[in-house]
Amino acid sequence: MSATEPPLASALPYVSWSSLTVAVVPADTWPQVFASMQALKGHVQEYPGCQKLEAFVQAEAEGAVRIHCFTTWDTPGQLEAFLERGYTFERLLADLDLAGVERSLVMEKLF
Repeated sequence: MSATEPPLASALPYVSWSSLTVAVVPADTWPQVFASMQALKGHVQEYPGCQKLEAFVQAEAEGAVRIHCFTTWDTPGQLEAFLERGYTFERLLADLDLAGVERSLVMEKLF
């Protein structure tokens, strides 16, 4: 199973399934990225099973912004469908011609 594949089953009785994408974007692109992420949040939260999309940011010393973008889903199948066919944060960055994705993970959310 790769880092971006959702788990097929959980060993825990009450979990949600989440994705995380970490990216670094130049500070001068941040206003456009932020506005695009607001639209992305509204769009993604309409997908069946999406509990939420959250983003955390950190200003970097090099004049960049590090973004941690999480999505949380009811079932692993819903997360898998989103990653395969949905408009993900990675796809948004590609549409903005930004290649700052550092990593993407699929995780189980405990609480």
